[in-house]
This record gives sequence, C-alpha cells and structure tokens, in this order.
Amino acid sequence: MDYTCRTKTLQALSKDMSKGRILLSHKLQRKEGQWNTRQKSDLIDSLLRHYPINPTYAIKEEGTLSVIDGVQRLSTVRDYLNDGFALSKTLEPVMIGEEEKEIAGKKFSRLDEETQDAIKSSELQLYELTDCTEKDVREMFRRQNAGKALSNGQLRVVRESDKVSGLIYSLTEHPFFKKIITKTQAKKDLDRDMVREILMLTEMSPEYDFGSFRSKDIDAFVDYYNDHIHMENIETLRTALNHLDESFPEKIKIKQTSIPMVCFGMYEVVKEHKDVQKYLDWVHHFIDTYDSNEEYLRYCNGGGTASAEMVKGRLNYFKNAIENM
Repeated sequence: MDYTCRTKTLQALSKDMSKGRILLSHKLQRKEGQWNTRQKSDLIDSLLRHYPINPTYAIKEEGTLSVIDGVQRLSTVRDYLNDGFALSKTLEPVMIGEEEKEIAGKKFSRLDEETQDAIKSSELQLYELTDCTEKDVREMFRRQNAGKALSNGQLRVVRESDKVSGLIYSLTEHPFFKKIITKTQAKKDLDRDMVREILMLTEMSPEYDFGSFRSKDIDAFVDYYNDHIHMENIETLRTALNHLDESFPEKIKIKQTSIPMVCFGMYEVVKEHKDVQKYLDWVHHFIDTYDSNEEYLRYCNGGGTASAEMVKGRLNYFKNAIENM
C-alpha cells in the first residue's frame, strides 16, 4: 500500500464531493448522519479556531476517492457550506482576523463575508491510499476505528470478504430498503444486519442451519458465507425486492423483527414460482392487521426475539402462509 497526504480547503473538498470526485458511501463506512448538531458545530468552530482536526482517509481508484474514515467530517463540511444546518446557539464568539465574530445559531449564509471566507479557506488533511489490497483496507478500517463506539453490525464488515461486503452494501441500497428503514435504523447501519439475516434464511438447507439471529450466530454466518456465496440466490432476492418495491410505492412501517421475514417470504415465492400477487396481497393484510395478530406476535414480544425459538416461530408462520397459497 502507498499513500499521499494532501491538504485541501473546505471549498475544494465541497466541490469535489459535488462533482463525484469524493464519495462518502464506501461499503465499510458508517452512513452519514451519525453526528448531532453539537458535534457538527464543534467541527466548524474548531476549524475557525485552528484546532487540529483528525485526517480523513480515502482509497483512490481511477481518479475517485472513496472515504473509509472521515465521512461525518466531510458530510458536515458539505452540508454547512450548503446551508444544511445552523450552528449550535451555545457557541462562543470566535476571533476572525482582529475582530470577534458571533457564529452561534447561524447558517453559513447568515455569516458575514469575512467569516464565510475563513471557513471556505480552512483546511483538512486527506490521505489518499493507493495500491491497497483487500486486507490493507480492512486493517486500516479496524485500526482507524479502534476505540470508537461502533456497533457489532458495523464491526462485522471487518469479518466479511470484500465480495460479501459489496453484496450486502448493494442490497441495502435497494429502493425497497429506503422505504422500510427508519432514519434511526439507517444511522445505526441496522439495514446491513437485516440483509445478513435475510441471507441466513436463503442459505437454509439440510446441511446448514443458521441457528438464531443472536450476534454470535450472525458472526458465524459471515464466516460461513465468505466461502459459500450463491449468486443465483442473490439474484432471486433482488427480484423479490423488486416485487416488494413495486407493491409499496410509499414509505411503509414494518417492525424490525419482521422485515427479514417479509423479504424472505417474497424470495421463497419467487424461487418456488408461486403466485406473486397472492403473496403481496397477503403481506399488505399482514401489515394492516399486525397489532391484532396474536398468533404471530407471540414470537415478537419480549427480550429474546433474536433467539432460535422466536426467529423460527416467525419463519414458520410465513412458511405456512406461503404453503397455503
């Protein structure tokens, strides 16, 4: 692996992001939106006070930079320069040149020209990584995130092969997931674990039992799946998601525990060449009557919803419904 360290102004970084020369959606990185207003405000305030800021790291391929550490910093820069948020009202005045400036509670457009110029000309370090192997990238990710409060799901990408991470990331980007995932779930990258759970169900066979949806079993599945990818199952799943996406034109509310079951049920219908519309009608009814469905809810309530008994109870409910169509 090799690298080049460059110093770029916020204005240049924002332009590169708008032109697609810097991408904030690498499969290993957490999604944007992790920071609250105070954290974002602290970054802008720190830049104006010339406090040191951690560097950003990005993989350079064919002239494009994919960020693997620093997404929250760069998205904050982009959003603030585009009036995406106002700074915290508790920020103290900052010295710009020889004059004290009030910045608290202000969007970028409300700052005076001198302060705007100071922000645009502020600089961040950017490490451009080249000639990286898959192992290099994952090891960099692990080391850069050491000590940070990442969830088990966010850390699972380190266990995954590059191909598996790419497949999971591409599935979370499917339009249907945008309709069923809340902002909070997306912020925590829960959609990645939901896709992992769906894949666990698609891999069921007499030779393979996924166990449960507990953390240790999801980790075990990732280790297994690295060497057992079945692309025909992936394509069937994409077709299933397409059907669901077409049937639900608007954002919908589905309990987190049921999302893998709804998707797997559609997968089974496509795979077994059953009546797609019958299943879609059944799913609409399932969602509409969810709160009164005592037969199903007994496998959804309580603290052990990820246990084998509860997961397989939900799974069998969907399987029985499909068999009776």
